[in-house]
Amino acid sequence: MSDPDDAPAPPEDSTERDPTAPARASAPAPTDPSDPAPAPDATDPAPAGLPHGWVRVGERRWWSTWVGATTAFASFAAIQAVQFVFRIAEINFRWDLALLVAVGVTVGIFALITVIRNARAPQPWIDLDSGQLRAGTRRPVPLARVDRAVLTTAPVGNGGRVLVLRLTAKEARVDFILRDRKDATLDPTSTAVLAEALRRTSVAMPTSIHDPTGRFARYNFPGHVDRDDAVALVEHPPAAGDPLPAAW
Repeated sequence: MSDPDDAPAPPEDSTERDPTAPARASAPAPTDPSDPAPAPDATDPAPAGLPHGWVRVGERRWWSTWVGATTAFASFAAIQAVQFVFRIAEINFRWDLALLVAVGVTVGIFALITVIRNARAPQPWIDLDSGQLRAGTRRPVPLARVDRAVLTTAPVGNGGRVLVLRLTAKEARVDFILRDRKDATLDPTSTAVLAEALRRTSVAMPTSIHDPTGRFARYNFPGHVDRDDAVALVEHPPAAGDPLPAAW
């Protein structure tokens, strides 16, 4: 009969684990440096260097809603309208009186449209800490719900071009003026905040049942851009004459 003390000791590198011992966490798998960095979560706090809380993106003035509008055309239309009214009323047409009335009508039309358009597209705000954006005092919208980006342009002045990026969700839309009629762009802080907010959205090119892969989405949905193109537009707004990432 053998002595139990003479039994061979277990090898030091034995893989058998005590069932009562706590499990050890496995080491994380090495990452490939070529793998793309994960997209930031919509509720991540604002990165270092960016402001916290609600940040005004750009500075909207009362006349900002008229970027791209042609004042000469509106004035001409008002004069023609007054002339038409005078003819219908069989009033002796006088250019001086028509001009005076046209000025009053034009001012009234501009004031009314300005109020309506400013109400439809108020000052945009973004809060990276809570992952939300809002237009004016309207109800905030989570960045993750923003799924469409549309670029609109309008020629102004001597070869100039206005660029407006519209972000839409199911329940809201917000307009950002990337380049105004004076060729001014967003300030550096607004640019950085808006670009970071876009990276946290769900913006993508729309598709149709006739083009499920989105191969012809640029032509089926004029003006739409994907998230990467939207970020590029914000960081580097194309000047007049530069190519745009959208088709019309």
